[in-house]
Amino acid sequence: MSYNNRSLFYMLPGMRLAILIAATGISMILGAFITFSVVANYLHVGLADIQNVLLLPKNAHISLFANAFASIIAFLLPSFAVAFFSKGQMLQTLGFKKIESVKWVMWVILLALAGLLLSGAMATLTEKIPVPITFKQWAEELEASYKKAMMVMTQMNSIGDLLINLFAVAFIPAMVEELYFRGTLQKTLSAWSGKPIIAIVVTAIIFSAFHFSYFGFLSRMVLGIVLGFIFEYTRTIWLPILLHFINNGIAIITLYTVRGDQQKMDKVMDENLPLYWGILAIGLVVYFLQCLKKDTNYERLEKNILE
Repeated sequence: MSYNNRSLFYMLPGMRLAILIAATGISMILGAFITFSVVANYLHVGLADIQNVLLLPKNAHISLFANAFASIIAFLLPSFAVAFFSKGQMLQTLGFKKIESVKWVMWVILLALAGLLLSGAMATLTEKIPVPITFKQWAEELEASYKKAMMVMTQMNSIGDLLINLFAVAFIPAMVEELYFRGTLQKTLSAWSGKPIIAIVVTAIIFSAFHFSYFGFLSRMVLGIVLGFIFEYTRTIWLPILLHFINNGIAIITLYTVRGDQQKMDKVMDENLPLYWGILAIGLVVYFLQCLKKDTNYERLEKNILE
């Protein structure tokens, strides 16, 4: 559907941001309710017991797809709602545009690898930040719950299980989260504020906060900033999805290779690296982003900063 065919529904960025906030709250409640209701009916348990039931190893695949289905509702509905009230065709508005150069893909792959080093170093930095003991205990309990849920969902005993996890845990979250955060939230904030750099950073902070992990906050925020620059430079959502998928996929494949060894699996989940790797990674990330910017002939961000 083109903009000309729905011009009566076009709204200014401020209104679209308000719609996004409202639609996000509704879709998250709706996604959780529909998913839990379907799963509860399938497993013949009450809604009050569904979370504990999904943590049972025998329900790993059900938990996997329940989480993916809830994410699809929570993130896609607001994204398409905002796209409907924007200019242009809905899919193009969300960033579904062709990748114009194979070199862009190469830079994104290199950014994904450098980003893993940077994320690991940021996790180490987070642990060194002094915080109140009560807050740290709360954060550790939250992290333990997250790891427990992930360990249940990512049980893999065969290549088939690995492929299922790559699809449900790596690809689907990468696609729906990038459509929401980069293709919708960042783009709307940029149009509203007129400051792409502010939109990138604010979106990255919200992106990280949505994962409810203190120890992973800096890591995900840095990843979100890199994803934001990629989208700003290329204007295609496919490349942020690719980097996000690579990031998730490497974690899933690594867990698969150490399956059966709880100690190694815990180490993989921690993702910590020495701080000096972070210094190297920052240099690599900046260099690769500059190369990507050059290949896309991008100038808008620099002009915006100087204004």
